[in-house]
Amino acid sequence: MFLKFLEKIGRKKLLLDRGKSHPEYHKAKPWMNRYYLLFRNRPKWFPFNIIIHELLDDDHGDGVHSHMCPYITIILRGGYWEILKNGKHWRPPGYIGFRSANNLHRVDLKPGTKPLTIFIPGPFGLRKGSRSPYGTEFKIKKNYETIFS
Repeated sequence: MFLKFLEKIGRKKLLLDRGKSHPEYHKAKPWMNRYYLLFRNRPKWFPFNIIIHELLDDDHGDGVHSHMCPYITIILRGGYWEILKNGKHWRPPGYIGFRSANNLHRVDLKPGTKPLTIFIPGPFGLRKGSRSPYGTEFKIKKNYETIFS
């Protein structure tokens, strides 16, 4: 009911699994519903935002990715598998994760589930180097950490 209210007031955005600049954009499919609780377009000067993510599918492609800024994620419903350098970890409802902007990871869903999370992106400007492209492998991560640590 709350998510329907957010949709009605223009706070919902459907994200596809790849952007228009992706060479295979024609294969794009729904990836997550994003509901903005605070800012739909956060000012760069503001230190955080509060977003609800309803995940619809696994992270696209192979490999791992990083984020634009450090973040906190709180799993409300469903859970998911998070793949990190040290392995694959089940993240159940109630899990709270704190990640740096340089953390490389991947999220995979259990078939037939739509996990719901609170996602709190932190301040911009704390990442070392550029954002990793999708498809980065952990063997490349060693070079990434060496370059940006």
